Amino acid sequence: MKMRLFNLTGGKTLNYGWVVIGTLLVIDAIVMGVTFTMGIMLPVISDDLGISLHQAGWLGAMNWEVTAVLTIPMAFRMARFSPKKAVIISGACQVVLLFAHGLAPNYWLLLFSRAAFMASGLIRFAAYPLLTLQWFPARRIAFVNTVSTVVSGLAGGTVVFFMGDMLMAFGGWRNIFFIFGAVEALLLLAWMKLGRENPAPTTEKIYDMPEGIKVILKNKTLWLLGIGIMGDLLAFGAMETLWPKYATSLGIVSLSQAAYAEGLSYYGFMVGSLLGGLLSIKLGRRKPAIWLSGLLLPFVTLGILFSRSFPMLAFLWAMWGMCELYFPVVFTIPYELPGIRPR
Repeated sequence: MKMRLFNLTGGKTLNYGWVVIGTLLVIDAIVMGVTFTMGIMLPVISDDLGISLHQAGWLGAMNWEVTAVLTIPMAFRMARFSPKKAVIISGACQVVLLFAHGLAPNYWLLLFSRAAFMASGLIRFAAYPLLTLQWFPARRIAFVNTVSTVVSGLAGGTVVFFMGDMLMAFGGWRNIFFIFGAVEALLLLAWMKLGRENPAPTTEKIYDMPEGIKVILKNKTLWLLGIGIMGDLLAFGAMETLWPKYATSLGIVSLSQAAYAEGLSYYGFMVGSLLGGLLSIKLGRRKPAIWLSGLLLPFVTLGILFSRSFPMLAFLWAMWGMCELYFPVVFTIPYELPGIRPR
């Protein structure tokens, strides 16, 4: 039986895949909130647990180190697993680990909870593309990915933007993690009800993973792109994690202002992703968007480090997000390279 469409008022129908992908995006919004607000919470956590700057750096680095090491092997293994079950397993682990964050009595248990939280999130890394392929025809996948990028940027930006206020409103960082855990538990129950796999997939193509990985490892273009992205993520990871502590300790901004500034980068990223895609389509080339990002990002980063004005900092953080316009472009390039094809 096909579950592709369901009826709306007025005799209209809607692809049920939007319900599936929408529910998954809401779950991911919570994970993004936990991931990208660590820098805002670090000053408060450091004071509470007596964490050194070196330890704070490692705690923030878990967002990136775990992802860098485990993404490929986890995605390779979980691509053969039921995406609905993968989301359930991942979500159940993360609910427990979010409460472990809030209960952590010292730095080492918090560090372990952080690393395990990031690793458990990778269990469902392959679920999104698999469910997208199941529910949407190939011609609609680019549109679905665009919507997902915009929604992710909006959700992530909103959580980061208000995190400073939330810390004061809810009485500290521990309660924030308890709230995140409770919300994700409710969303997990919603996923168990709403999350479905399509028994009659709209896209029959699947990718030959071993062959694809071999081609990727031999392709110079993808290596260059990977090195560039790695450099950008290292810079962003360091700034996103340590800049709030740096700026608040020098009295440049308050913690709430630091959250506002960083939150604007995600709104900027949402705009930049749309601009990057439109620019690439308009010019019929991928490189200009990458060149523009590479030229602008270093100057924007230096501007943030040397600026002492909150309005200017807010503008520069928003510009940083907009300068990430290469992101949708680099995720399109691999599909266009020779030797990487569906079987």
